[in-house]
Amino acid sequence: MAESNSPQHILTMSSEQRQRFLESFDWVFSDIDGVIYNLESDVPDAGLAYSALERAGKRLTFVTNNSVRTLEQTVRRFERSKIQVTPEQIWHPAQTLVYYLRSIQFEGLIYIMASQQFKAVLKQAGFQLLEGPNQFIEETYADLARHIFDKQPVRAVVIDVDFNLTSAKLMRAHLYLRHPDCLLITGATDRLLPVGKGVNIIGPGAFASILVEASGRPPIVMGKPGRPLGDMLLQQNKITDPRRVLMIGDMLAQDVLFGRQLGFQTLLVLTGGCSLSQLRAVTDPDLLPDYYADSVVDLVQLLAESTPKAHG
Repeated sequence: MAESNSPQHILTMSSEQRQRFLESFDWVFSDIDGVIYNLESDVPDAGLAYSALERAGKRLTFVTNNSVRTLEQTVRRFERSKIQVTPEQIWHPAQTLVYYLRSIQFEGLIYIMASQQFKAVLKQAGFQLLEGPNQFIEETYADLARHIFDKQPVRAVVIDVDFNLTSAKLMRAHLYLRHPDCLLITGATDRLLPVGKGVNIIGPGAFASILVEASGRPPIVMGKPGRPLGDMLLQQNKITDPRRVLMIGDMLAQDVLFGRQLGFQTLLVLTGGCSLSQLRAVTDPDLLPDYYADSVVDLVQLLAESTPKAHG
């Protein structure tokens, strides 16, 4: 790991430091959006970095908070960036939720605010979903009440990215959460989503926080930086020493915090949701990465100048 409290740019490390760094991890967990591509364009030559990591014997898993794309769509999008992956190498909150619900032997009705792609994952896994209201509501309390008060036995409220989220949906979810056994489960936690250079939009985390505050319930988090996701990844990949995992990401509150909570090493890249000035302003040690790079492509140069040895 980095040898001081300040993150070090990976290309400023000495030859000895680079060697120790490359020999210190076997697994790479990498974010996708902001690391490999953004909404507008690809990160130039990002695919070269992952090819170089694989040639160095590193095992790759991609961990995203984006459940809007299906696994098949993500695989095809990776191909445009010249990265060959299988669906089994990609994890997003909807998959984590299925894993979690099965692990607690969940039975019951789920009220969900999420994309159609997210819902499809749960339906395919056999869970019962309830959604809405999706129709226009007259601006009277009587009509509002007809759409938000409901006696169905909902036992989990799930909120992720929902492009058609309304205040009525949040009100209905809040009413379900009055039941003491109803779970509050969140997917993506991003309060802001970078969609282009210097352009952010409000993310699902901001809307989820409304339910957290209104209900007084701590959420069970399925996306980064949630613990259930980390535990699942460690178990699925049979990883016994989390220190030998390198987490690569572009967001402090999602990627870096996720990695630090799990005991991973962390590498922040400056191609997405965090600028160098924002990184330098960090005072919370839980948000401070071990290393940083201008782009994931910096790993290509680092690997070319080093000869990593396999961990015994």
